Amino acid sequence: MCVVALAHRVHPDWPLILIGNRDEFHARAAAPLHPWDDGSGIVAGRDLQAGGTWLGVHAPSGRAVVVTNVRGAMPDPAKESRGALVTDMLRGDGRFADPAATDLDGFNAFNLLAVDGERVRLLTNRPLPQIATLGAGVHALANEPVDTPCPRAERLRAALAAVVEARADPEGLLDTLTATSDPALFLRGDVYGTRASTLVVAAADGTAKMIERRYEKGGRPIGTTALEFRIDA
Repeated sequence: MCVVALAHRVHPDWPLILIGNRDEFHARAAAPLHPWDDGSGIVAGRDLQAGGTWLGVHAPSGRAVVVTNVRGAMPDPAKESRGALVTDMLRGDGRFADPAATDLDGFNAFNLLAVDGERVRLLTNRPLPQIATLGAGVHALANEPVDTPCPRAERLRAALAAVVEARADPEGLLDTLTATSDPALFLRGDVYGTRASTLVVAAADGTAKMIERRYEKGGRPIGTTALEFRIDA
């Protein structure tokens, strides 16, 4: 399970705020948040099993993409990697750089938010493949189909909306992501649980910051990475 929220063009200081928890098996190897050294311009953590990412920013353009899986759908190893979809959309290059709705059934069940300048898109293949354009506002996703209410997503959406309304510093949302009371945002499992909490903020002048807090089994903190960079677009 994962939960993410996005505030787009509603905070006076930070037109982009993206916050979320990545929940995954602890045995699945991942590299911490870093600028990738492959010339792609991507700043993200990296799944070392499939080679993609779950949340990242393309520093040259400011594109940001985040994906969640969808509860209850059995994964099919023959299908394309959801992390590869995120990576291609971040780069703006590759087979899945600009997917059509007809492409989406080629992936295991997912929800995805993609920010590209003024445009925000929601992509999902549950309950049906669709691509929708979202307006300025506060949006949230978790592991439910997009037509199903999700208390976790609503809890995080409300927390982000409160930060926007108060014109507050969004870094406090990283503490919000450790909430374990029902509906829990943070999972403390020894086999499966919250592996990383990530915050992305970008200002109108191109200043951007990403912070990733990482956790091992039992929810124990194992490190934090904070990066600042400029968006060239």
